[in-house]
Amino acid sequence: MDNHVLHFAAPPQSTTSSAGGLLAGYGLLVLVIATIFSALDRQILVLLAEPMRQSLGLSDTRLGLVQGVGITLFAGAAAVPLGWLADRYGRRTLLAACVLVWGAATAACGMAQDFTSLFVAAIGLGIGEAGLAPIVYGLIPEIVPERRRVLANGVYTLAAILGSGLGMALSGALVDALDGVRPLLPPILQALESWRLAFLAVALPGPLVALAVLLIRLHPQRAAAHAPSEQAKPAVPAYIRAHGRTMACVFGGSGLMALGIAASANWAPIVASRMFGATTGQVGQGIGVAYLLGTVGGAVLGAAGVRMLRGRAGLATPVRVVTIGAVLAALASLLMPAARSADGLYWLFGAQVAALIAGSVLVPTLLQDMTPAALRSRLIAIGSGVTVGLSALSPLLVGALSDLLRADPEGLMTAMAAVGAAAFALAALVMRMAEKPFVNTVATIHPDLALRGA
Repeated sequence: MDNHVLHFAAPPQSTTSSAGGLLAGYGLLVLVIATIFSALDRQILVLLAEPMRQSLGLSDTRLGLVQGVGITLFAGAAAVPLGWLADRYGRRTLLAACVLVWGAATAACGMAQDFTSLFVAAIGLGIGEAGLAPIVYGLIPEIVPERRRVLANGVYTLAAILGSGLGMALSGALVDALDGVRPLLPPILQALESWRLAFLAVALPGPLVALAVLLIRLHPQRAAAHAPSEQAKPAVPAYIRAHGRTMACVFGGSGLMALGIAASANWAPIVASRMFGATTGQVGQGIGVAYLLGTVGGAVLGAAGVRMLRGRAGLATPVRVVTIGAVLAALASLLMPAARSADGLYWLFGAQVAALIAGSVLVPTLLQDMTPAALRSRLIAIGSGVTVGLSALSPLLVGALSDLLRADPEGLMTAMAAVGAAAFALAALVMRMAEKPFVNTVATIHPDLALRGA
């Protein structure tokens, strides 16, 4: 189905257009809030990893299992069936259910008494978050007009990323503030450790966010245009047969990028605490500020890269920008063992984020353009499954390598840098291989884009 056919629809009346714009803005805002809520729930697990590890007596390997296999691997396994449900049934209802699941799982993390109960709670968190990307990327074209889809994708991506960085900074402040309000809490909560209270606090907004999702208004014509049909069922294997190389390269490269950044995102807070003595609040604020600055810098670099490369790379420009970003991120990983303070580590993490964000703001539009509307959630779910499956290996690889290097006081730093550098280097290679098949796929699905060379 040609998404661009909506350009020829008759323009609505000004009042209706204004109301529709407000409703579309509300829907986009709610999707951003849901994404930030998801990121905050996951970030709090990273930020509180060290006090949680000490309280529950976890090794680095087991901590890696919780952060990697518990969340991301099970999220990858759940992504495809959730994507199928999103294409076949109501996306809003499914997203609201996912919000409730990951909120409840976050609260369960705070009540965990041992590795097993924490691991089970992390599985619930991963399954709940698995539906986010396939559903959101499927909802945006149903909420906003086609002519504003690219802008909406960019706004959503940047707002969600900036919000995630702000969430990390705020979560650090939250942990520091909890002890101050402890006397005001009921006696049963006063006895809990600070890290447990933090999990319960970030789980509280879940029902409100789920209700806001259910109140999103879909445009009837756009929703009908993107609605799946029974005839679409056999198109998934046909699409995979025709464009399997594109999917393997784009999804594989994205997964390796996720593996690389997960090494730093999951372990840099712990390195800052162990090696440099940073407090939980300091780590949250430092990583959060680095994330925010890296996001802004990456957006500027990405826009500049697109302008510089579009004349030579054409349709492959987004892929080329991501490839260059992966190379730069690998260099930042290699420099991490040279950091001699927590601030130095934060700066290098920010450089990694900037390198990745340069291409990431284009990814939603890239995925939408390479997938037919009726199959979009399912195909993006496959990509999400590959991405989270590979990123699930990162915490486990770093944790296991750190345990092997236990005799080295900087073993965790070395393990984090090695896994990150290797993953980013492989991602650059795979994304470079993706250019030609990606161009062919987009040109096949959207010939008009090929004619415009965009």
